[in-house]
Amino acid sequence: MIKKILRDITIIFSRIWINLLLFVCLMILGAVLLKFFGDTPGASWPILFLDVFHLATIERVEPAGRIVPIVLAFVLPIGATLILGEGILRVISIYLQRDENRKDWDLMVIKAYREHTVICGVGEMGRQIAHRLLAEQHNLQLVLIDPRPGLLAELALTNDQAIHFQGDMTNVDTLHQANIQAAKQAILTAGNDSVNLETAYKIQQINPKLDVWVRLHHSGLAELLDLSRQPQIHFFCPYQQAADAVVEHILVQNHAR
Repeated sequence: MIKKILRDITIIFSRIWINLLLFVCLMILGAVLLKFFGDTPGASWPILFLDVFHLATIERVEPAGRIVPIVLAFVLPIGATLILGEGILRVISIYLQRDENRKDWDLMVIKAYREHTVICGVGEMGRQIAHRLLAEQHNLQLVLIDPRPGLLAELALTNDQAIHFQGDMTNVDTLHQANIQAAKQAILTAGNDSVNLETAYKIQQINPKLDVWVRLHHSGLAELLDLSRQPQIHFFCPYQQAADAVVEHILVQNHAR
């Protein structure tokens, strides 16, 4: 639980640190202007920062007829509202409503992912691979791309175990949303060879160094494709692997007799 909270805090901070930095810079600029052009040039820095904060929160500060404090009284609230409202409040709102706005929160989480695994086309084989990977690697960051709604419930997985994007695996925007450019590996397990191959080609355009595992029903296709010459592209045929396992078992049984 604590680990999850720390992860969420890290994700939120990664999205709002620029806004926080801009707000601090705005406060510093306001304090400097008050120092040299305010009604009390001899005021200490803590007092100046307090006055600037009051101005930013639309609390009255006596300008003593000076133009700079009057201008700051208008500029600081507008600047603070734009900086905080555009960033911090929006991100916190998404976090607080993450169950209702799941996709917005998932996009924020995935942008913080590095070296994660993406499974595209999660049928029966994709289901088995996902469960096996999660069983072997408890800290695995897993992203699933599949058009079916309610996929996580179907796989008996939670939002903490995997993130599901309901979309087309051949769509470049969907692949970018899955942060495929920062992933460690992609596993393409759709039931259609052409869909898997099209996705593999598009992933190559986005992240040429990514390890990609491509399921093919027709194993002979692999030898005819340019992709087969790429060392990071791996083809596998479930029928061929099943046949190898069955034959091996038969041979063992025959030798035992």
